[in-house]
Amino acid sequence: MKDQHNLQLFNTETPAEAIEFIRESVGNETAFVGFSGGKDSIVTADLVKKSGVKYKLYYSFTGIDAPDVVRFIRQNYPECKFLKPHRTFWRDLSVHVPPSDRLRWCCTSLKKKAAWRLPHKKRIMGIRAEESSKRSKYERINYFEKLDHTHYYPIYHWKDWQIWDYIKSNNLKYPVLYDWGFERIGCVICPFHSEKTGTKHQQYRKYYPRFFDKFESAIADLFRKRQSQGKIMFYDTPKEFVEAWYLSQSARWYAKEEVEEKQEEL
Repeated sequence: MKDQHNLQLFNTETPAEAIEFIRESVGNETAFVGFSGGKDSIVTADLVKKSGVKYKLYYSFTGIDAPDVVRFIRQNYPECKFLKPHRTFWRDLSVHVPPSDRLRWCCTSLKKKAAWRLPHKKRIMGIRAEESSKRSKYERINYFEKLDHTHYYPIYHWKDWQIWDYIKSNNLKYPVLYDWGFERIGCVICPFHSEKTGTKHQQYRKYYPRFFDKFESAIADLFRKRQSQGKIMFYDTPKEFVEAWYLSQSARWYAKEEVEEKQEEL
């Protein structure tokens, strides 16, 4: 039955279906359309444009995205409004703990908070089930009661090849990072690039070394600050922590239980 369901999705979730889904979802309201400059948001923005609904394009300016992506958005989507966080990543890092898969304070602080304040109730996002096991459990329409926002994912069941086929068929521009071999685009400094080989961080470091220099310097400052406050660190030196962080999403900061880390989360 599951294979049959997937086959039905493959047959029905076409660009035409996605456009109709957007029209039915948004109606006469003005939709918030999340835009990151990545391939999925490029396709989503084009589908929204073709649907004819009223919308506004928003990009959460994290300050740690690849400069080439920021430049791409400014040059090709001048209508896109940049949402800036209340505090920079570097300011937050100086007073909290390094981000990890358990403590994703940076996503909330840099990407979500500024967007939450906007009045749009209906929000269209370029989220796909294929991106992660967590996202594969989402519904195509999600209501967030706390915020009174409803999220719609028109390309939720699309595969990677469908995204690229749409981009090429419609002659859409995309950031140069994909031609450099990047499969996905996100923040230059991110714990979700961490894996056993360290390859993803090395890939970003090749093109954007100054971000890593600044990150390692900030970690060293924070490490010494916490030591001076009497904290017992898990690693003996900031260099050891950084090396572990590049290889693991959950590299430990303090030697004691993570309850201490949670107390410092945003």
